[in-house]
Amino acid sequence: MHLSKKIAMRCFLIFTIPLLISLISTAQKNKKTEEDRDISFTKVEVNAGTDARAWAAYLKKAVLLPDSLAAIIPPGVHQIKVKFIVDQYGNIGDIKAAGNPGYGLARRAEKIIAQYEGVWQPANQCGRSVKSYKEQVVEFVVKE
Repeated sequence: MHLSKKIAMRCFLIFTIPLLISLISTAQKNKKTEEDRDISFTKVEVNAGTDARAWAAYLKKAVLLPDSLAAIIPPGVHQIKVKFIVDQYGNIGDIKAAGNPGYGLARRAEKIIAQYEGVWQPANQCGRSVKSYKEQVVEFVVKE
């Protein structure tokens, strides 16, 4: 009987150890996949985007300044590069203006990006939707 217990224990270990190894390996792969989703890509196969016509029409209307503000800003073209992230679900966030010409224009440019109501399509990397960086130059034209 003592010999049969040893045989039973060996059989148990022979079948259990590979199962445990498999479970641990699967858990590590799932953890890596979750970590990959938090990465924001700068280069992707298919860039994030939205309806180009709707976006252009929105920007054209949104950059018009009220007369009271235009009166205190020096004439010219004031460009602000706005960087933001389009996540894997098509949501935009982490909106930051690079450079600030003053007069509240950088904050206004950030708000313009944030308030767009159109639908963004996420970027695609290796067949998966991923987070990616986007840049948009917002131009405010102040006439003399």
